[in-house]
Amino acid sequence: GMGCKLDDHDDDATTDTQPDCDGYELMRDLDFDTDGDGDVDSSDTYANWTPIGTEAKPFESRFEGSLTNGVMPKISNLTITSISGSSVEAGLFGATQIGAHIKNIGLVDVDIDITTSSGYADIGALVGYSLGNITACYSTGAITVAAGRYSTAGGLAGYNGETMAASFSRATVDMSTSGAFYAGGLVGYNGGTIRAAYAAGAVKGTGNNTGYVGGLVGYNLLNIEASYSIAPVTSVGLTPTATSKPHIHGLNNSVSQSGFGRVTASYWDYIASGVPAGAGDARGKSTRELTQASLSSRGYSGIYADWDDLTIDGANDVDPWGFDFDVHGRFHPLLTYGGHTTTDMSGNQLFAFTNLALPGRPQYPTEGLGIVVSGRRTFTMDANYNGAGALLTPSGPYIWQSSTDGITWGSALVSNTVCGVQQDRTCGAAYRATDSDRYFIPRLELGGKYIRAKVPVDDERGYVYTRTMGKVKLASTTAPITVSFTIGNNPPRVGTQLGVVGAYWTLWQRCDTNGANPSGCEYVGSNRTYTPGAGDLNHYLRAYVYHSSTAGVLSRTTSGFTPRVVDIQRPTQWHTLP
Repeated sequence: GMGCKLDDHDDDATTDTQPDCDGYELMRDLDFDTDGDGDVDSSDTYANWTPIGTEAKPFESRFEGSLTNGVMPKISNLTITSISGSSVEAGLFGATQIGAHIKNIGLVDVDIDITTSSGYADIGALVGYSLGNITACYSTGAITVAAGRYSTAGGLAGYNGETMAASFSRATVDMSTSGAFYAGGLVGYNGGTIRAAYAAGAVKGTGNNTGYVGGLVGYNLLNIEASYSIAPVTSVGLTPTATSKPHIHGLNNSVSQSGFGRVTASYWDYIASGVPAGAGDARGKSTRELTQASLSSRGYSGIYADWDDLTIDGANDVDPWGFDFDVHGRFHPLLTYGGHTTTDMSGNQLFAFTNLALPGRPQYPTEGLGIVVSGRRTFTMDANYNGAGALLTPSGPYIWQSSTDGITWGSALVSNTVCGVQQDRTCGAAYRATDSDRYFIPRLELGGKYIRAKVPVDDERGYVYTRTMGKVKLASTTAPITVSFTIGNNPPRVGTQLGVVGAYWTLWQRCDTNGANPSGCEYVGSNRTYTPGAGDLNHYLRAYVYHSSTAGVLSRTTSGFTPRVVDIQRPTQWHTLP
């Protein structure tokens, strides 16, 4: 039986300490921030975790979380900053052997940052090099790897050589090396079977064209079944290609040999990932397709028709997925097998849902088109992390952020619109002046960057975040135009309205100087007309004008600068004739 109960750190977890044991059972939550100060450092008992098992002596038993009221235990703040030796396997477990089995374990706020000078590295939050089975596990946090040669890194496992099922990762993965490498949101290199799994954490690979980066799996040798990825994917030094083995992919890279690299009923969100769908590649789906495909039946249908009756943990005909969409079909499928619940909308990152565009507009976030944070509340967990779906109400203005890789986020972006002054068709009747902070228009300089909103809540965590939105697409450009004056004189005056005739949408900008390299520029309005105020006095104005959308891309033209804004023109005093 499962007589061994692991409540704390076991320095030799590969050795059974009781004759009748065949594994270890985690009975309660663990937190490696043992002093509770919010930081894992030298004052904590296990500030630099030593992984269980190595390639030379892998873990070969069972490690299973005990479900309490159907909820798996979690291990928080697992931290690994250094491991001796030129070649390393790192995670909660370094390496597992054939026959090993890890089940019902949640890893929250993992922080693994490994550098190897010349050797290889296999790094994952749960297992670095896995030859055993993994069932109903998940991870959140960050994994950073800098290696000297062949290496793998994944949100849950670096290398998977057996079966990983009903598992997910929202951990970010950042891999860099001068040699061959494989980085994936869930698994770096898959030499086994991945079944009923998903990845949502951003993945970044830096190296040369011997590296592979994928939203779910960096490189797939064998099988992926009934799985998906919404992970943002970026790279440095890798070249996207249209061959059978592209170096960058929204889901995975598969070998092209017959009988290998099989992908069945698995998809990536080509909007959220920032990786466009290739011609004829049915695995790439839009956010709308992935979140609404089964809305009518709330179950296994459409593109998810083959996601039930799966074999998981030795049991046949298991239905591991939940389709707990709201009336708008806005959430991706979530796992219900084991200790997962469909109301776990967030993992540790407390996602609020975000529309990518307003109704009737392109699904990509697009320069010049507004983005709305849909809904007024965010989903979170209860105190036991059991996915009860408690609701949090935002306690202050939304803070919009941008990122080039979906991992490192910049400071707050200045809001460039007030919703209450917009027309309903461009702002939405539901988002009036009181909700102006929910509405954001990507600007020209945000092209190719990911966008998210940081939402303050009345909660000890302080903030929640929207899902990362796919890379902002730039509008096509046309010849510059000249701003016309709807009313008033030239030069423009405070209180005198400016306007552009026939524009679909306009962003107004003021600058301290004019010319080819203006300085001190900021956005001041987003409507067809603009009335200079006192803050515009002695500044120059110009407009970015957007014309009707064609094939999901707007046409943009720029105006020249107006002369400097001058003070208000006082009307002439009229006298009544006798």
